[in-house]
Amino acid sequence: MMKRTNYKEYYKIIYKLLILILVYSCASKGMESAPAEPQLSTSNINNNRYLQDNHKAYYHFTLSILNKNRGNLMKALDELEIAEGLDPNSSLIKHNLALFYLSLNRFDESISKLQEAIRVNPKNAEARALLGKIYASGKDPKIRDLGINELERSLELDPDDVEAYIYLGNYFTELKQYNKAQTYLLKAVELSPHDERGYYFLGRLFLEMGNLRQSEEYYKRSIDINPFYPLALIDLAALYEKMGKPKESEEIYNNLLDLYPTGLEIYIRYGNFLFSLNRLDDAAEQFKKAEKLDEQNPDIKLRLGLLYLEKREYERAAQEFRIILLGNPDDERAKYYLALSYTEAGRFDESLKLLEGITKDSKLYDDMLIQRAYIYEKNGRLEEALKLMEESSNLNPDNEIIINYLGAIYRKLERNKDAIRLYRDFLDDHEGNETIYYSLGVSYFTNKEEDKAIETMRRLIEINSNNADALNFIGYSYAEKGQNLDEAEALIKRALEIMPNTGYIMDSLGWVYYKKGELDKALEYLLRAVELTSDDPTIMEHLGDVYSEKGDTLKALEFYERGLRLAGDDKEVRDRLVRKINNIKQIINAQRSKTEI
Repeated sequence: MMKRTNYKEYYKIIYKLLILILVYSCASKGMESAPAEPQLSTSNINNNRYLQDNHKAYYHFTLSILNKNRGNLMKALDELEIAEGLDPNSSLIKHNLALFYLSLNRFDESISKLQEAIRVNPKNAEARALLGKIYASGKDPKIRDLGINELERSLELDPDDVEAYIYLGNYFTELKQYNKAQTYLLKAVELSPHDERGYYFLGRLFLEMGNLRQSEEYYKRSIDINPFYPLALIDLAALYEKMGKPKESEEIYNNLLDLYPTGLEIYIRYGNFLFSLNRLDDAAEQFKKAEKLDEQNPDIKLRLGLLYLEKREYERAAQEFRIILLGNPDDERAKYYLALSYTEAGRFDESLKLLEGITKDSKLYDDMLIQRAYIYEKNGRLEEALKLMEESSNLNPDNEIIINYLGAIYRKLERNKDAIRLYRDFLDDHEGNETIYYSLGVSYFTNKEEDKAIETMRRLIEINSNNADALNFIGYSYAEKGQNLDEAEALIKRALEIMPNTGYIMDSLGWVYYKKGELDKALEYLLRAVELTSDDPTIMEHLGDVYSEKGDTLKALEFYERGLRLAGDDKEVRDRLVRKINNIKQIINAQRSKTEI
């Protein structure tokens, strides 16, 4: 059969996307305990440089070092400030004061002391490098440019500063200035070939450039130097996910957990990875382990809630989202997904009440409109659903999910020409969009323009020869008409190679064999289809047809009745199944009467 228009998918895809975002948005970041970019050092007071000949300042400077080493940080800071008062022209003291202020998040004071240190000694490369890193970490582009200038100036004074090269390499990677980034990072590994960080950031650079093989090589070199380096291990696991190597990813995650059994971020990432493989029970196990390490973490509860949604355990999902809202009543993600849980459970009024609290300035506003539209559509309020989706499409004319759903509502209202116009206008600006091309073909078909439907699907196959849905659409269309059955069989087999174990495509192949009169083959594939997709009325109907043709009227009745129970509010399917049930009952009754006689 053709891929069914499932109106749920237009809003359910939103939470699927969020899961992917949660999985991959942090793929290039490190664990909380080991940040993924060079950090500003506040751990070492440099006492190996020339201090002015001021014995009192030197005395208090030394006391500062002793107190810091003993863990008496505030006393150390007091002594350092006294030393500065006794020797206000010491660039060294000012620089170390800046380090202290930075460790206490007193950024303005830190910047001020670094500026003073540079005024006193313009050749203080360390002070320039630290000031550059602070500036470059800001959001203001002009201030960030000042930071880069300071870092580059520090390298003129100290061309062996590996930290500065790594920082600049990572900075230019983020700006997508890849040539500059590569120059700085290669210089870092040249100066310090046994420092795992330079190779790690080269791995990130090549990942950003889309060169996965080169990225893999540099991550591996980083790990060869330090087999316990968590950032390289985590990013290599994520890279293998991108490369379609799940076994390698899983092996790294298990090794990481052996190395870092309390690594919260590792459990979360591993859970996300397992979720992406649809190993939901295994994913839940990892999220629960993460939850034991941080019971109040809302992101973990969000992931668990999404997982329970995927498992259709709607009350368990709702419970996770409600817990988040108890801690933060304004958490819009939890509010949205709690509403989704209620929607899936048929608690529409509760869902709508929650969705009304998501305002236009929210990032979830468009998703909220889609979910509200689905609820209205589910309750037969199609005009209200249409109004919401038209509003959403006006706000987001380039959003294919919204455009696709709007067109689906037009079709349900039998406004097929409006759907066709909508999709064609979208394709004028987004040529080659496979999702909308497919929906355009479906719209031609529902408008009884079958030749245009086939033509559109063939165009889609030209765009992507592996588009299994388009291959299946053409094959099933031919099967329905009893035409070109050999070509239909070949097309659907290709679709199954691309998407094996897909119920509706398996059904199409079974239907081709039915049309060819090969009933045993038809039955084989249709039974496999119903194992894969047990909630589709069309597959049940097709099985009923095959059993009826084979003369097994009781089995035919069983599947027709199962199809009717699944048909929901689809009047066309219901009417057709009711006719077949009545006909098969008449045959059964006639057979019984004949037997009795």
